[in-house]
Amino acid sequence: MKTETKKLKLNIKERVILSDILPQSGNKLQQIIVRGLILKTEFKPAEIDKYGLTFTPQGVAWNEKAKSAEFEYELSEAEISILKESAGTLDKEARVTQHNLSLIEKIETL
Repeated sequence: MKTETKKLKLNIKERVILSDILPQSGNKLQQIIVRGLILKTEFKPAEIDKYGLTFTPQGVAWNEKAKSAEFEYELSEAEISILKESAGTLDKEARVTQHNLSLIEKIETL
């Protein structure tokens, strides 16, 4: 039986904060899936140059070109499950902020 993949569109800010909402610990399989999500969405050197990404103690900054950039990722059912679980945990623990709200909303629509 073929499993259906879904797509998630992220902007620069959402890509930057995605790893912050993922579980930092868990069982081995969960962490393998988390690692895959991080590798899939991490910034490549060419993207860092193109969007002028700079990493400072205050956070990440980018250029004007990055503000309209959108990135689409195909996700497996397992990846979607991890993302939804993470978003649900943040909501239950009242850790949803204006900073991560758009990402949480996108995850909930998967």
